Amino acid sequence: MSEKDEIKETNTIAETAGEDAAPCAPPEPVATGNESLEIITHSLYIKEGSGAKGSGVVLTIKNIADGDIGKAVFNIVFYGAAGDVIDTVEDYTGDIDKGGMRNFCVECQKTEADIRSYAVNTVQTTITPEPVVMDNDEVKIITHTLAEGNALNEEGFSRSIDVSIRNVFDKTFASVILEAVFMDGEGNELDTVRQKVLEIKPDSSRTVQISPAKPDAGMFRTYRLSVYRTVTTDIEKVQIKSHEMKPLDGAVEISGVLKNVSDGKADAAVVTLFKDVKDEKIATRVAYIRDIDPGASKQFRFKFVEPEDESVNSYVISVGSIAEEAATPAV
Repeated sequence: MSEKDEIKETNTIAETAGEDAAPCAPPEPVATGNESLEIITHSLYIKEGSGAKGSGVVLTIKNIADGDIGKAVFNIVFYGAAGDVIDTVEDYTGDIDKGGMRNFCVECQKTEADIRSYAVNTVQTTITPEPVVMDNDEVKIITHTLAEGNALNEEGFSRSIDVSIRNVFDKTFASVILEAVFMDGEGNELDTVRQKVLEIKPDSSRTVQISPAKPDAGMFRTYRLSVYRTVTTDIEKVQIKSHEMKPLDGAVEISGVLKNVSDGKADAAVVTLFKDVKDEKIATRVAYIRDIDPGASKQFRFKFVEPEDESVNSYVISVGSIAEEAATPAV
């Protein structure tokens, strides 16, 4: 290189170094889904009254999985006018029905920032587990469906499980206890309820509805259902069909109806625990009802006189069969 060429190159470098560097443009907005979730549209979110100043991103998403999506997690990088990273946010939405669509907005956490572009990546999608049922050789779960409720609780409209069961055993069941575990869209347990179904004869079916007890479990998304316990009429002969308590002057009256669900005559003991306003025990009383014919019902009624300075606020009632067996001689 000649001396003249060296001087010319040096001058060119000096001129370039002396110029202000041109600002970088922000990257093009991009939003990427995955095999379970498609991002239909995406755009800058501009708050009302903020002019053209971007505050976040608005997504229209669609569930393209074979089931409901319990949770979808997104990572969003926000860029400024010079292509600089202003903020990185992770956010999520959940409970998207199969084939369902939703608008989802994610705002930048830096409220004064001017967002010009973004990159959205779908990090994770969790598919809601299918309901699971477990029956046995005595009781079959014939059908089960998640039913939308029409009654409001604290969290909104409550759902339930409609269940049909069938006795495939050769004996009458005095009671069948079903256990339902209610879960959210990710399979996390929200509530567990055990519900008793009374008197199911052989080769007969019964339809029941099971609802969660906790208000925040009212909009459960899936469940696990099982036959928890069966009790034949050999063990549980008599059942309480109804009962009530009426206040009297210085006393209360307990009344109700018993039914013998066994194949033979039965005697029963009605055990009532009386409690005060603090839910503490006042007393326990037992009433005996004898000679109830098979399949027949019998009324009962008795009065409990409240002890001095005590007042009955509530009661707990139960019934049991009376077994009359010959005394065993002492050895």
